[in-house]
Amino acid sequence: MPLWIALTVAAAFLQNLRSTLQKQLTGQMSAIGATYVRFVYGLPVAALYLFALTAFGGAALPAPHAMFLAYATIGGVAQIWGTVLLVALFAYRNFAVGTTYS
Repeated sequence: MPLWIALTVAAAFLQNLRSTLQKQLTGQMSAIGATYVRFVYGLPVAALYLFALTAFGGAALPAPHAMFLAYATIGGVAQIWGTVLLVALFAYRNFAVGTTYS
């Protein structure tokens, strides 16, 4: 089996697991709270990945410019609101419907 197939199946499984855990969080907190938890706990993982790329992978960070910052801000806000809406959908519909929309 090619490596990309195994990686795709693993990624789909982990994304489904993450959505399941977020759905369970909505019983204890709001959709915004569950989204906050996702991004706060994801930030150290992203920072560690960036560190590993620069320290061990030999990748250099490009200098950010205004257009990059604008696109990154728009993309980040869209990602956050999309996650809020997905988690809110879990409260109104069943998990399969919410996962299909994601």
